[in-house]
Amino acid sequence: MAKWGKVSGKFKQQALNDLHRAGVLTELYWKPNGMDPRAQWTTDFDRLYRVVIAPATGQVDVLCLGIDCVDPEAEGVYADSSLLPTWAQERVAVLSLMKVDPPQTKVEGVGMRVDDNTFWVLK
Repeated sequence: MAKWGKVSGKFKQQALNDLHRAGVLTELYWKPNGMDPRAQWTTDFDRLYRVVIAPATGQVDVLCLGIDCVDPEAEGVYADSSLLPTWAQERVAVLSLMKVDPPQTKVEGVGMRVDDNTFWVLK
């Protein structure tokens, strides 16, 4: 399994793009007091994995986002989703049942589905 190496600004931008696609950050720009319930995602960034499944090949890219990602156990590139750790497979399976149209809802203790192939999984 290959490792990602240093997280560059490109990955940070992808994470922000995910939030915009999911409709999570949009209201935050309009509501400076942060009363939007979707803003609760910001408290979980310290234990969050971004999982992207390539539709053509089934390859899975896993990137750990947050302060607790010093030694991420699941980060890397996998040939298919069956090689993911069991906890990640279960969470992706649950999130696969969620709707794709924004705004997505957070599944407590599991994560959020951003689009057809992108999932944010809590550990």
